[in-house]
Formats: sequence, C-alpha cells, structure tokens
Amino acid sequence: MDIKTQAITEYLTKGTGYRKLAAKYGVSRTTINKWLMIHQGIHNIPPTEKQQKYYLSGINSKPENIAATAFKDQQDLIQKVALLEKQLAWEKLRADALDTMINIAEEQLQISIRKKPGSQQSQK
Repeated sequence: MDIKTQAITEYLTKGTGYRKLAAKYGVSRTTINKWLMIHQGIHNIPPTEKQQKYYLSGINSKPENIAATAFKDQQDLIQKVALLEKQLAWEKLRADALDTMINIAEEQLQISIRKKPGSQQSQK
C-alpha cells in the first residue's frame, strides 16, 4: 500500500487525526485532507463525525436547522430571480422606448441618429 492509501485507511478506521498522520507520513495536513475528501467523494463515503463537527461548527448542525437554512436560501434565490426578471422587463421596456424616440426623431428631423454598419468615425 502506498502512503496515500495507508493514511486514508488509518483516518477512516482508527480515527487518527490529521496532525498525527502528517507527522507519521511526512506530508502536510492539507494534503491528507485533500486525499481524504477526494477518496470520500469517489467512493460516496459520508463525512465522519469529526469532519461534521469541524465543518458544521459554524452553524447549528441539527438536521431540521440545516433544512430550514436550505429552504430559506432557496426562497432568497426565488425572490432574487423574481427581482431580476422584473428588472429585465423594465430594461426591455426602456430599450423599446428609446428605440421609438430615435425613430420619431429621425423621421421628424430628417437626420440619421443611428450609426450605419461599416461607417467611418468622423475625424476631429
């Protein structure tokens, strides 16, 4: 077995900490953490209790609180999408109004306001 496999196996079976594994195998804690995350992701292994305690320590880790947080985040996203759709509709309406103003100005003043494709810029 290579160092990587030994470190992962020891962490998952014995619960040895990152610091001890790093000292034992001569690699950094970050490297061991990355190896473990990749291994758990590939083999669909859920996080250990230590990992859950560490990663979820910033929030209350009760399942109902996590679900409530996820639901609140989802509602926030729905509200944000609705707001952005409203802004988009307003900007489309504004663009149509400006386009209409330009058309009327071109007709009444008999001047071309829009840049023609391929035209040269005037020399100042």
